[in-house]
Amino acid sequence: MSNEEMQKELKSLRSEVASLSKNRAAERKKETKTRAAKETPAAADESMAEAASVVEAAAIDVNDADAVQSQMDKLLEQLEHEIKDMPAITTLAVFSLGVLFGRLLR
Repeated sequence: MSNEEMQKELKSLRSEVASLSKNRAAERKKETKTRAAKETPAAADESMAEAASVVEAAAIDVNDADAVQSQMDKLLEQLEHEIKDMPAITTLAVFSLGVLFGRLLR
């Protein structure tokens, strides 16, 4: 292979790499837009659910034992669901911090 042929081959390879890079960037941009579109409704639903639970918690009668018990059951169920979704390391760290904080308050 002569020097000129190598230069031509190198030039064609560079142009191919450039086009592949552009295609890859376009695909990433498209995926980002798709992810953002999918995550937005889910985040809105979660925030609405949290707001509804806060309003419901504020509306219960503290003197009604059944209402307080059902509210505590819902809270514990929600907490259990959140803990199952968290990674084990994070859960352990949060639990450890809670234990330390509890001991410091004594």
